[in-house]
Amino acid sequence: MISCGGVHAPAPSRPTNPAVLATIPVGSPPTLLAVAPDGKHVYAASNGSLTVIDTATNTIVTTLAINPNSTGVTVTPDGSRVYVTGLFSINLTVLDTATNTLVPPIQLFLQRLRGGFAWMALSPDGRTGYIANQANDQLAVVSLPDGRGTSLLADVRPIDVAITGDGGTVYVAGCKPICTPGFVEILDAATRRFTGEIQVDGNPYRIKLAPNGARAYTANLTGPTVSVIDLAAKRVVASLSVPVQPTGLAVSPDSRTVWVASQTGGALTTIDATTTQVRSSLPIALARDVAVTPDGRRVYVSSDRAVVAIDATALGG
Repeated sequence: MISCGGVHAPAPSRPTNPAVLATIPVGSPPTLLAVAPDGKHVYAASNGSLTVIDTATNTIVTTLAINPNSTGVTVTPDGSRVYVTGLFSINLTVLDTATNTLVPPIQLFLQRLRGGFAWMALSPDGRTGYIANQANDQLAVVSLPDGRGTSLLADVRPIDVAITGDGGTVYVAGCKPICTPGFVEILDAATRRFTGEIQVDGNPYRIKLAPNGARAYTANLTGPTVSVIDLAAKRVVASLSVPVQPTGLAVSPDSRTVWVASQTGGALTTIDATTTQVRSSLPIALARDVAVTPDGRRVYVSSDRAVVAIDATALGG
C-alpha cells in the first residue's frame, strides 16, 4: 500500500513544458483529485486540507482544514457535495459546493479495524456509495446521505472501485493473499452478489472505466503496468509498461485517451486507447493523482504540494 503520509523528498522542480498552464500550490502530499461534473472546479484533498481550484483561472477559491491522511475524494453526480475519506476516520468529510463550506460529516459504520475507508464510487443518483476498505478486507455499501450500510466480503482486498454509467455493475480492484496476479471482482449492484473476476497484472492500485463502457483500465504497481480490460469479454487484451509506481489514472470523456500519473517515476503518461500505445510522457516529479475535465481539454496532476494544470491537447489528448 502506498504510504498515506506521502513521499518525503526535496521540493521538486516545477515542469516547464509549454503544455503546463499553471502550477497551483496545495497542502501536504499525498494530494488526491476530483473534478466537478460541470468542470468548473477541481477538488484537491491533501494531508489535512481540502483545496478548491477554479478551473477558469487555475486559482485557489478556498482551502479548508480536514482530517489528515486523505484516502479518497469524489464529487456527487449532481455536483452538490464533495466527499473525502480518511485513513483512520469513520466519517466522510462533506463539502457543500454551493458555499464551499464544510457541513456536518457523515458517520460510517465501525469495522474490525477503525477507518480504512478509501476510494469511493457513487451510484448515478448519488444515493449509494461503494467504498473500498483494504484494511478490513471489505467493500462497504453505504446509503447516502445517512451513512447506514453494510459490508461485502470480496475475494480480494479492495483498493479501488468503479461503477458503470447505468449503476448496474461495480468493479472492485485488489489483491488476494498473493498480489501477483491482481484481480478485478465484478459485483451485481442490484443483488449485491459477486458474479465473476478478471485477472490483471500484480498489485492493482487504481481502476477506471472508459465512459463508452467498452473497457476498464487498472494501474498496477507490479511491472509497473496498465492492464487494458475488454469488459464484454471479461479479459485483459493488453498490458502496457509505464513509469514506476502508477498511482493515478484517468480516462478522457471520449474514451480515446488514458492518463497515468507515476509517483516514483515522476511522469504523466498519455496512452492512445485505440492503439494501446504510449503517445507521450511529461516529467512531473512525484506525480500522484490525475483527473480530467468533462470537456477533455485539461488534465490536472497532483505533485509535491502542488496541482499542475495541463493542456491535454498539447500532449495528444
